[in-house]
Amino acid sequence: MGMFNNSGSSASSTTLSIIAKGCRVNGNIESEQNIQIDGYFEGTIKTNQQVFITPTGRVKGDVYANLVIINGLVEGHCSSPEVNIQPKGQFRGILETKQLTIEKGGLLIGENREATPTEELKLITRDKEDAAKNVEVKSA
Repeated sequence: MGMFNNSGSSASSTTLSIIAKGCRVNGNIESEQNIQIDGYFEGTIKTNQQVFITPTGRVKGDVYANLVIINGLVEGHCSSPEVNIQPKGQFRGILETKQLTIEKGGLLIGENREATPTEELKLITRDKEDAAKNVEVKSA
């Protein structure tokens, strides 16, 4: 499939999944490890780790990660607390981040939004008796 897993010698070391140069992958990736894109990927990437797009890497789709380093081309939507666009990096689309670094030569075409923390919404339900007590009836 084009992804290789390089495991470290200890269980605590972070591993890396790679989409190799010359490889095309369409689909979705959900991972608990770092991801490096050297080839072409179209779809959605989700990880709580880091995503690296190298100078030969191309991503078309959505990227959700803890850190995104772009030194290739990304087209789509990216949401991450920290994004670094390096000298050969280009981002085209909508970028949501708290911290953005664009190095000399890097390019951002699109929209940059400040990432906001998502809140969990809780549905408040009442039984029919409590709801009836809180309703006022007005007559004309």
